[in-house]
Amino acid sequence: MTGGDRSPAAAAGPTRPGHDYPEPPTSGELALELPAGVRWAVGLSHDVDHLGLREHLVDRFLLATAFNALRQNFRRRFRPWRALDQLAGLGLAALGHDRWDTIDELREFEQRTGVTSTWFFAVRPGLGIRYRPEQAASRIVRLAEAGFEIGLHGQSPDDGGRLAEEFATLRGISPSPVDGLRMHYLRLARGVLDGMERSGARYDSTVMDRRHTDPRTHPLPGPRRMRAGLVELPLHVMDSTLFSVTGFGLSGDEALDWVLRLARTAAARGRALVINLHPNYFSRQTPDIRRWYVRLLGELTSRSDVLVTTLGDLVSRLRDPR
Repeated sequence: MTGGDRSPAAAAGPTRPGHDYPEPPTSGELALELPAGVRWAVGLSHDVDHLGLREHLVDRFLLATAFNALRQNFRRRFRPWRALDQLAGLGLAALGHDRWDTIDELREFEQRTGVTSTWFFAVRPGLGIRYRPEQAASRIVRLAEAGFEIGLHGQSPDDGGRLAEEFATLRGISPSPVDGLRMHYLRLARGVLDGMERSGARYDSTVMDRRHTDPRTHPLPGPRRMRAGLVELPLHVMDSTLFSVTGFGLSGDEALDWVLRLARTAAARGRALVINLHPNYFSRQTPDIRRWYVRLLGELTSRSDVLVTTLGDLVSRLRDPR
């Protein structure tokens, strides 16, 4: 089965949180102003759910990770050697060799490639996130000082006050402004917009349309204004959705083909394509996803008609259509 022939619709499963807006937008889709000669744009982002595997040695997360490794490598493609290697990676983490400790490596790769991206860090543990802000502080500072954007990976969808406190905590760490948000597990409620208003945030990038699985006909929803000064910048590509057996269950080649088809749609329509890679997947623990991202950036940066940038930069280029 080739990537061009395969449709992931049957494997997509039920709709998850984040597929719709928490309240009706106050505008139509906003226009994107691009430099001369540039037809479309890509916004790169990373949701930092884990600093490493070692932080989970005292909870049940590693058991779930081991189960998923077995399921991923036996259910769709029989790759027992890959499952054994991933289980070995869990054991190596206990001995001090943490394959998921990839933030600096991913930053350096993107610097060599000549792109910058947006990194969403959590400051409140919960729902699989175990690290605390002081543990992430040095990585946040290195990223910001290298010119990467820092955003909040929010944990309080129903409490605007608590979400505003999360923004304040992250701003106390980051040497650069923190204006963007993506909610953990793509959980959206009106409290998210309340928290953004209280904190003075500019944009959220949590809405993701998982109902359209054909990249040729995907509507590629564009940015909209939600409230005064607040923009929703939809997310279009999530690594876990592409690769997980509970998502599309694609191989690396199939996933690359799927995203490049979606990119052609974005280029033809002059749209912005927003992509997310979890940093822990940029590792030997998940080599298919790592290779997919390396090849994807190679394809994108080889083109002269696309702007590859941070989400904050995309938002700064938005204008109400006349």
